[in-house]
Amino acid sequence: MSRQLDSFGQQAPRRKKSDPDLVWNILTLVMLLGVCCVTGYFLSLYSNPYSALNFFPPNTPLPTVPPPSATPLRFESTWTPTVTITPKPSDTRRPTFTLEPTSTVFVITEPTSNLTPTRTVQPTGVPYIATITYHDSTTFRTDTNCTMLLVAGRALDSKNQPMTGFIVKMGGSLPGKGFTPPDVKLTGLATDYGPSGFEFDTGVEPVDSSQSLWVQLFDQSGAPLSSQTFVTTYEDCKRNLALVTFQQK
Repeated sequence: MSRQLDSFGQQAPRRKKSDPDLVWNILTLVMLLGVCCVTGYFLSLYSNPYSALNFFPPNTPLPTVPPPSATPLRFESTWTPTVTITPKPSDTRRPTFTLEPTSTVFVITEPTSNLTPTRTVQPTGVPYIATITYHDSTTFRTDTNCTMLLVAGRALDSKNQPMTGFIVKMGGSLPGKGFTPPDVKLTGLATDYGPSGFEFDTGVEPVDSSQSLWVQLFDQSGAPLSSQTFVTTYEDCKRNLALVTFQQK
C-alpha cells in the first residue's frame, strides 16, 4: 500500500489506535473499588445499625427493667409465735327414757324340796304406746284449711312431761301417694301441738283410707320406742287432723 503524502509532499503522520484492554482494565478497577466501598458500608451498618449512614435504622429498644427483688420479712426479736386452739363445741346428749322396774315373782315350794326360788321376768315390750284422736286442723292451727290432711301429735313421759328430740317416722301410703322412704320429724319442732309437738303434712286433700298409713317413735340412736301405729284417715273437714299421742307406760 502506498503511503499518503500531505500537500507539501511529505508523509502524513500515522494515527495511534486506541487500546481496548486499557478501557476494560479501568472499568474493572472502578468496579472493584465500588465493591470494596459497598462491602465496607454494609460492614459498618452491621457493626453499628444505629449509624448516621443507615437510612433505615431499627427502632430504639426499650430499656430492660430488672424485676423487683423479694425482700424477706423480718420480725422483731421480741416476737414469739403462739398457737390458739379453738375448742370444738360438744354435743349435748338428749334425755333418755328410764324403764320402769318390773315386779319379780318368787315361787316358794314346800320345805320338803331342795329347790331354790326362781325369778321370772315379765316382758315389757316397747316403752311407749300411741293413741289417736281426730280433729278439725283449725283447732290447733288457724292457718290451715279443709284442703289439708295432717298427721301430728306429741310425746309424753310417764308423768305427762314433754319429751323433745325424739324421732317420729311416717310411712305407708295414701290413695295416690306413697311414703317410701318414710318421712322423718323430731318432737319439739311443732309447738302448736305442745312443747314436744310434731307434724306431718301428707300433701293430699282429706281422703278415706283404712290403716295404710303408719307412725312410729324412735330414740336418737334409731331404736324403736313404740310399735308401728296405723292411722285411718277420713274425707271429712272435721277430721282432717289425726292427732297421735305417744305416752310412756
